[in-house]
Amino acid sequence: MNKGIVVQIRFPGGNPVNIPANLCAGIPWQILNDPPGILTLVTREPARRWDSCLMKLQNRVCQSLPRDTYADTEWEVMPLERYNFLRDGEPVRVGRSWIAAPPGPLSSHTRTLTRHAASWEKIIFLRPGWAFGDGCHPSTQGSVNAMEYLHEHNLVRDRDILDVGTGTGILGIIAGKMGARSVLCLDIDPEATKVARENIRQNGLEAMVSVIHGPVQDLPSGKWTLALANLTISVMIRTFGAIVKLLNAHSVVVMSGFKSANRGEVAKLIQPYGFEVIWSEEQDGWVTSIVRQS
Repeated sequence: MNKGIVVQIRFPGGNPVNIPANLCAGIPWQILNDPPGILTLVTREPARRWDSCLMKLQNRVCQSLPRDTYADTEWEVMPLERYNFLRDGEPVRVGRSWIAAPPGPLSSHTRTLTRHAASWEKIIFLRPGWAFGDGCHPSTQGSVNAMEYLHEHNLVRDRDILDVGTGTGILGIIAGKMGARSVLCLDIDPEATKVARENIRQNGLEAMVSVIHGPVQDLPSGKWTLALANLTISVMIRTFGAIVKLLNAHSVVVMSGFKSANRGEVAKLIQPYGFEVIWSEEQDGWVTSIVRQS
């Protein structure tokens, strides 16, 4: 896997900016070639050093640019895998045995797919656009690993599944390919629901996987046996109770998108609803847990 992070800095008006030749001197960053108006840099430092690397880069860019120009810059930070996926259409491994590949002829990706050793049944077609969920983030990776665990324990096939905060629809698509009876993908971002619908169509799952735009509070209660919730900790805290109301008794929730430091908050959140953790893993400080109602 391509480890590292990429920072793209967009300048006001898309105008080119003169960047000092020594911008990266003494800091672990390398400038990549991208269109004028966008400065793209990459570091391949270990994940534990990313926060420090980002701080050093921010300080250096702030010192190198006029104050008004720096104030109007927009920064996007992404895993190196996501950058390669968006730029080159390079397929990426998702979880232990799934592959996300851009829509198009598979023959052009044969070597990469063979290297990942994925079965053809475990390839999903994905065009992320600006929606979250390209498969590269540790919270998505953990969610897919959790789904594989549930699938191995017969808790996905023939089940009705709710994907809250679906983003690109990646988790809902995988649930559909695992044999779920139905999957409802939900997001409050209209751009995400648009992207998810197209990705579902690219995977031929329209009859099984559907998408709606809106909050969880608008859904009918008691229909689903499994919820997928790859959400930030703040959104999780606000919506977990509403998610629980939508589920059948003895239901299961895949919770992801929170850091190791938030484990205590999650434990306090699920306890009043009678949930307990039955599986958990951590990747690069991001935790995914499966919780089940007793």
